[in-house]
Amino acid sequence: MSKHVDYIIVGGGISGCVLSYMLMKYGANVMLFDLPNENKSSSVAAGLWNPIVLKRMKKVWRADAMIDELNRIYSDIEKWTESQFFDPISIRRVFHNASEQNTWTELCDSPGFKAFLEDKIEPLPNGIKGKFKSGKMKNTGRLQVVPFMNAVHDALKQADSFREKRFDWKNVQRDSEGVSYEDIRAHGIISCEGTQMALNAQSLEQQGFAPVKGELLRIALDKPLTNECIHQKYFMLSEGINKVTVGATYAWDGFEKGPTAEKRKELEEHLNLVWEGSFETEEHLSGIRPATKDRKPIIGPHELRHTWVFGGMGSRAVLMAPYLAKVLVEHLMYGTDLLEECLPSRF
Repeated sequence: MSKHVDYIIVGGGISGCVLSYMLMKYGANVMLFDLPNENKSSSVAAGLWNPIVLKRMKKVWRADAMIDELNRIYSDIEKWTESQFFDPISIRRVFHNASEQNTWTELCDSPGFKAFLEDKIEPLPNGIKGKFKSGKMKNTGRLQVVPFMNAVHDALKQADSFREKRFDWKNVQRDSEGVSYEDIRAHGIISCEGTQMALNAQSLEQQGFAPVKGELLRIALDKPLTNECIHQKYFMLSEGINKVTVGATYAWDGFEKGPTAEKRKELEEHLNLVWEGSFETEEHLSGIRPATKDRKPIIGPHELRHTWVFGGMGSRAVLMAPYLAKVLVEHLMYGTDLLEECLPSRF
């Protein structure tokens, strides 16, 4: 007997989970296909959200709208799943020179930055080494990614809206009314596969991806770090008593190699420079960010009928997914405009 849903969603990482919830919030029925062990990008992600590009001190594209939607949607998903994974925490920018400190002070007086920057310069936290002081950001935080995905998957299973199995795009049948797959009939199908699409690995083919490999370390410190994220080229994210995550690196090749000795050395050398105590590396992880060539997400219709793409958010999926999901869902449900700069057809 056929099961009828509005949309099949392929990929249950950060973007697929957020989109599944948003579609259901707007009254649509979904079926999410995912193999959680293959969420190599989402499962190792630190989950930080930050509306400012700290290297250049520029606001992220559409940052204000994204922050508004982020705070609303993750809180709603916590209530829906009866779980906790949404953790607003401060990100502290450590200044490398006087010029960076002056830029921070100037931006604090700018209307576009007041909501995101604390207007005072502070000493460095205990244990952090540096020649200059620091500034603290507002409207930042961390999504506990694995608990988030597990909670959404469990809620979807309870609603008979989740199948833990590999999706085979070759078996999708399309006609004038929609799509069929196995015993499921749907209006359309949405790929949220991210890394698999970026690497052309058993996924829907889509041009425009420029994958980036990242590596991070789980570290045990000899003393506690304040409960915040310290950004000093790389981030040091507190994970509780004497534990931190440090990262992440960038590489545009070596996707098949996994964690590398070179990047472990790079991160440990950084930690020696910024931490005044001792430490021990407990775990070394890597993942592939599904970034794009023009650094804009890929959101919209695929060239195949009744098929859409929702991905390409790179390292900012936690920040971007709620806002972009709303854009796509309102397009599907009400016919509102998509974002022209994000259309898949631009590649």
